[in-house]
Amino acid sequence: MSDSVTTLFVIDDDIEVATLISVIAERAGFKVATICDSTKVFDALEHCEPDAIVLDLQMPGLDGIEVLRALAEREAQSGILLVSGMDERIRAAAETFGSEKGLRLLGTMQKPFDPEELLQALRAAFSAAAPLTPAHLQTAIHEEQLLLVYQPTVKRTRDGDWEVASMEALLRWDHPERGLLGPSEFLAMGESSGLIGPMTDFVIHQGLMQLKAWQSRQIGLGLRLNISASLLTDVEFPDRFETLIGELELDPSTVTLEVTETVMLDQHPNTFDILTRFRLKQVNLAIDDFGIGYSSLTQLFRMPFNEMKIDKSLLQQVPQSSEARIMVEALVELAHNLNLTVCAEGVESQEVLDYLRDIGCDSAQGFFIGRPILPKDVENILEIQSPENSKTKTL
Repeated sequence: MSDSVTTLFVIDDDIEVATLISVIAERAGFKVATICDSTKVFDALEHCEPDAIVLDLQMPGLDGIEVLRALAEREAQSGILLVSGMDERIRAAAETFGSEKGLRLLGTMQKPFDPEELLQALRAAFSAAAPLTPAHLQTAIHEEQLLLVYQPTVKRTRDGDWEVASMEALLRWDHPERGLLGPSEFLAMGESSGLIGPMTDFVIHQGLMQLKAWQSRQIGLGLRLNISASLLTDVEFPDRFETLIGELELDPSTVTLEVTETVMLDQHPNTFDILTRFRLKQVNLAIDDFGIGYSSLTQLFRMPFNEMKIDKSLLQQVPQSSEARIMVEALVELAHNLNLTVCAEGVESQEVLDYLRDIGCDSAQGFFIGRPILPKDVENILEIQSPENSKTKTL
């Protein structure tokens, strides 16, 4: 998304309607591009992801559901306003489809529409699509708009099945106008603005409280927490973490801190000190997104990690690329030779999960295994593994 202008695509095969929407959208503050030829929709989306989209559900050769599906595959963050002459039930069904695909729907409008109503809808869309600022993020922290969702990680058992072993806490922003925002929309801003500290404090406190709640209900899960490399400069960080673990009466070995591979490139003088002290306190350390950077293998050997997480970009190429398979197998062997366990990210099919079992990968994570969910839904996932269910533990 642009930092200086707020862009809008009007996707409608009716040139007169598209022109009217464009004029009204410019009054609302948008920089507008109109797309009336359905054959050009995907090319336009390939070159630019707009801040917002007005999408007609009915176009010759391409319908709105196909466009929504393509946007979901691209993990688009655009706000989407649906317009159609179809009845309310069909518009509502399309809105539900888009929302369930993870898209950010701004609502629907019936054609023909009242220009003033459209202007109000587009002004609301403009407000929702305007670039986020550190001030917005500061407000989110103070007004408790941040929340955690949890994505399961499975581990390979001795008999070759997979069982849920831990949950990775993932930060989300429940924005009052934009809905649920993923970290790609605000994490970098948190880093650059100095707000990553309170954000991480929130993740740690909420995550450990949730772990305590699970353990009080005899749910034997581990917890994974993502830690910004910028925090690995504070030598008191391990002590504060240990104090919180102690207050909650948690076993530190049930917690894994994940730091990205860049920690080995931008290493602060205190990084080695802090990571080593975490391991001395029995907290697990995983190097995240391994395989996409240019980290030194010598540094990997020196650092006190006990787990390597292979980046999802490699796993996504496994089905069609022999080179990707060679790389993944080499990383698994390297990690095991260094006494590290291996977790593969980005598992999206049974084929890849079976492949990981065959090459001896220890753990796996990905949408095929389980998408991020709210804490209240975690126990539903665990029911799949109960003895009265099927022998297989693959999710």
